[in-house]
Amino acid sequence: MAEHGVSPHGMHALWLLCLLLPLTPALADTDPSPDYKSSLPRDPRPQMKLPVDDFPLLAGNKARVKGGFRPPLPLETTTRLPEFVPDGPRPYIPDPSFMPGDVDIAVHQGDVAVLPCTVQNLGTKEVSWQKVGGDHFLSIGTHVWVQDQNLKVAHQNWPAGVSDWNLVFREARVEDSGMYECQIIATEKMSWRVKLSVIEKPPHNPVISIEGQEFVESGQTVYLRCNTTEGDRIPDDVDWFKNGDKIDQSTYPNVVITKYRMEETMSLVSELLIMSGHNRDSGTYICRSSSELIASVEVNVLVANSPNVKRGKPLNGTGTSNTQTGSSPRGENSAMYLPLFLSNPFIFSVALMTHLIIRHLIT
Repeated sequence: MAEHGVSPHGMHALWLLCLLLPLTPALADTDPSPDYKSSLPRDPRPQMKLPVDDFPLLAGNKARVKGGFRPPLPLETTTRLPEFVPDGPRPYIPDPSFMPGDVDIAVHQGDVAVLPCTVQNLGTKEVSWQKVGGDHFLSIGTHVWVQDQNLKVAHQNWPAGVSDWNLVFREARVEDSGMYECQIIATEKMSWRVKLSVIEKPPHNPVISIEGQEFVESGQTVYLRCNTTEGDRIPDDVDWFKNGDKIDQSTYPNVVITKYRMEETMSLVSELLIMSGHNRDSGTYICRSSSELIASVEVNVLVANSPNVKRGKPLNGTGTSNTQTGSSPRGENSAMYLPLFLSNPFIFSVALMTHLIIRHLIT
């Protein structure tokens, strides 16, 4: 070998290298010395032991991993978003619906008009009002969208998801008449229609009248009825007077007065009642309304068999007088034949004798 230019020392080096090559993999798998580990800086992040299969970059080096040791990896590469698992099925939310109510509202001009709209299960949706044929909303929710101080929305919540969204006209006008629509603002149109009719008030024409009987027999009922109206509104009150004195419970305890209003005729009716009339109940009765209208009637309570009694005449053609006047029929016949007996003494004598004979035979 020296002939080929290789020194003896070179030959020894080659033999040593050949001996060390088989030991190279084993040396590579051995852990470094403790002194070497303590000299390395400590990683403050926690070491996470995860399956190697979850990381493709490490899967190829799986054969080189020993005892589960992993080189430190960035945190963002080890973080995974959790999957959302619902607690249960979604709760059932029913669709909103309209509750039954009046659909035809009629009021007089100047009165308050309320158009009802009651909704159940409204949720987060809104309610709007619109006049059918109009080009804009009147209200959305409780907010009025038009410049009209006469309009407002009366909102009220009730149990079981029920709520009112009533459209209110403070003073109804004739031009407010028409069809109105309450809508639930949603993808599918839901509406409730209400018709409003505003009636013109009759002209102002105050009237007052009394009905009853002028002549009533003693012990019978005295009944008077006062009817008053002011045309465009119902009078506030009426008062009763007798011979100028106001009738009240303290001074006239036997007199009963009732009052009631009639919406159809816009009138106030008051009735005066005396159950058992007496002569002291005779007099002039006056009915006076709050607008100073006055009606009066003369009432006469007659005592039976009193002289100069006249048959009662009903007032205003109402009722029937049951008053009986004059004496008995026998008395009327005697009074008719008395002038004939006194003018002829012979007839008077014959009649007197006949009367005495008949009386003697009877006794």
